[in-house]
Amino acid sequence: MKTNLLGILLLTYFLQGCAGARYSYLTEVEKTTDGQVINVNTGQTLELLAVGNGFPGYWGYYPWVISSSANIASIDCKAARSIVPFREPGVLFGGTVCHLIAHKQGEAILYFGNKYNVNEEHYEVKVDVVVK
Repeated sequence: MKTNLLGILLLTYFLQGCAGARYSYLTEVEKTTDGQVINVNTGQTLELLAVGNGFPGYWGYYPWVISSSANIASIDCKAARSIVPFREPGVLFGGTVCHLIAHKQGEAILYFGNKYNVNEEHYEVKVDVVVK
């Protein structure tokens, strides 16, 4: 019985090392007739994306986000680890967490896609940001 319990705990620990992404911005998105919008206040910081560097990896695709107007709303991505099991970025391998930082009033566009080729023409999702 101790061997089975130890095996289950060990398997659970290693499963936390799976690659994955958490698209945190989805809870802040408001759908409009023109598309998707995130409303933020000046000086506000908002988590957009958390990517876990785990097994088996991303094989050429790594989720990322960029801003069209960094002077209005910039993106800050940093290496991180989560102490919460089964939450990205992982406990074992860590990952990256990207935050939106609202600097001044205006509008910007966020482009989500592959880190290695995301730009204003190549993206998967486009979200407008309005800083008040």
